[in-house]
Amino acid sequence: MLGRNPDGSRLSAPYLSDIYRRYVETLLLSPVTIGLGSLFVIGCIILLIWVFRGSGQPRVYLSMVENILTPAEQSFYEQLDAVIDGRLQILCKVRLADLFEIESKNADERNRLFRRISSKHVDFVLTEPEQLVPRLAIELDDSSHDSRERRERDEFLDELFETVRFPLLRIKATTTYSRRALVEALEEALGVRR
Repeated sequence: MLGRNPDGSRLSAPYLSDIYRRYVETLLLSPVTIGLGSLFVIGCIILLIWVFRGSGQPRVYLSMVENILTPAEQSFYEQLDAVIDGRLQILCKVRLADLFEIESKNADERNRLFRRISSKHVDFVLTEPEQLVPRLAIELDDSSHDSRERRERDEFLDELFETVRFPLLRIKATTTYSRRALVEALEEALGVRR
């Protein structure tokens, strides 16, 4: 009978508290309880790290640009559009990786060149209006092209376009463009004879 001594008398309070204490110690010190408790603590730590991760560090936010073209590029685009007059399509900021196909059986070499061209673009590409076949690339050279790094990039571009024998027209950026000078430069680059 529970709660009684072997002689039938009731168990004393100290004896009951001793049994209860041993029961609680056994329960709390069991491997299952220790394992579950450890998992709970680890889970709480992971949750806290997830909630507060990166706090104090600046976050990156995206927003739309006001205009895809810089003011100098916009000015040139308007002049170019007037000169082209719908005969060719003007594409802006075309990635080199979209202009060139890399052919090599060596995967390392192919990947190396792709990495070099994938993050670079030319300012404008003139294409046939219907099929968008590229006819001429145009690079607008402003004062940023005077830096050593930019000159190296420009030399790389010149070499690329020369390798594939595709015309690259470099125009010095100014506030205004002579219509006649622009027409002559385009005709020469496109191989148009008068």
